[in-house]
Amino acid sequence: MKEKWSLKLILLGLGAVMALVLGFTLAHFGSLGYALVPLLLGGIILSYFTFRNPFLGFLLIVFFLPFERVPTLAFGGVDVKINTILGFLTILTWLLASMFNGKKWKIQPNALAWPISLFIIALMLSLTQALNLSRGIEVIIFSLFTIVLSFMTVNMIPDKSALEKTIWALFISASFIGLFGLFQFGGNVVGLPNSITQLKVGYDSKVFGFPRIQALSMEPLYFANYLLIPLSLALAYYFGHVNIFKRWWLISLMAVLLLNFVLTVSRGGYLGLAVTLLLFAIYYFKQIFTRKTVTIFVIFLAVAGGVYFALLKSESRALNNFISHATLQDAKTGSESVQGRLSTFDFAYAAFKKNPVLGIGIGNYGPYAKDYPPVAPKTGWDIVNNQFIELLAETGMVGAISYGLVLLVVIWRSFAALKRAKEPFLRATMFGLFAAFVGVMVQYNFFSTLYIIHIWILVGLLMAVQNLILRGEKA
Repeated sequence: MKEKWSLKLILLGLGAVMALVLGFTLAHFGSLGYALVPLLLGGIILSYFTFRNPFLGFLLIVFFLPFERVPTLAFGGVDVKINTILGFLTILTWLLASMFNGKKWKIQPNALAWPISLFIIALMLSLTQALNLSRGIEVIIFSLFTIVLSFMTVNMIPDKSALEKTIWALFISASFIGLFGLFQFGGNVVGLPNSITQLKVGYDSKVFGFPRIQALSMEPLYFANYLLIPLSLALAYYFGHVNIFKRWWLISLMAVLLLNFVLTVSRGGYLGLAVTLLLFAIYYFKQIFTRKTVTIFVIFLAVAGGVYFALLKSESRALNNFISHATLQDAKTGSESVQGRLSTFDFAYAAFKKNPVLGIGIGNYGPYAKDYPPVAPKTGWDIVNNQFIELLAETGMVGAISYGLVLLVVIWRSFAALKRAKEPFLRATMFGLFAAFVGVMVQYNFFSTLYIIHIWILVGLLMAVQNLILRGEKA
């Protein structure tokens, strides 16, 4: 009875806040505010159901993982993404549910609690060395937000049923975004404007003669990084004899996603996928020379044929540019993509040597590279394009070692879970997530953003599945 009254009071408070927001919107935007009313009402309805069941908010976060740019709202000079709003709302509702309904929303064990706590302490210590303190605080806030999302993910999956729903949300989203990616490529080829295809300038046909698919991600490399997750899971379910998903649907999904992956032309992504596939070849070694392998080989041939056909339909220079970029031939000509990255590696290492223990301060490589200007450049702060080197430069040995400890716990516990896993769905999910995680970490050698939501959600999923297996969750 007390819990019901607590819930009613919370919902009443939420309604009051929403009413104030609605009134402020109408007063501030005038007639334009009426156009925003449906969005606000939708947000109120969503908030109501999320407060009643935080798992709904979590499923929406999983669904919107690849929606980095669209929809986005510019507010106070910051681009607010849909998963930022959903994340804060779901974290709030989950915390309240844990407080007022602890029997249903029990706090799940998390083996990363201590390693990540040490990592956060390392970030805070590095902040003492930051000359651009506001930038450092900003990066820490974003990082803490994504880390909390990871911890929340573990608590959202207490059983196999919740895990199945999560994978369905992930696959439905991946199917949609994969089809949109193909539309993006074809639409640009036939001349549709970027406002429709949602391609950013620099990734359309003007550079290579063909568009680089980025779907709704910030860049093609981020999209390729995300695709490693559904691709690895689909491949694991295919080889793992999991009957929850139809085989023809898994094959179709893999073909669409792999075609998207190739057309991102992300060389770091290619390397990450190569390592992921190598893990599959080792783990499923006994199944290599079977009918399943032939089917997978046919998928690769179909994707290769699809890429070749797509490039033929682009400009005449498209195929040569694709091969040149994918095989690093542009490195010989002093390409900014290759030589620029190598020079930033050297620059970051020089920054590390200034303070090998605590670094130059989290988030401060960009200001350091520009000699600490008073305002941020219009193009944004420079990055190292290697997360491990950037972390070493900004947080020193303390930060790098604590982050390495986080990775070590994830990997060691994944091996322990795989050794114990018996049930097909849990075993395939465990291996698919682990293979994706390794691929993501490999690609982290070619870009550097610590607070990427889909990476921390992946870490949370890994820890959740490990919990289900290691505590003996039955089918």
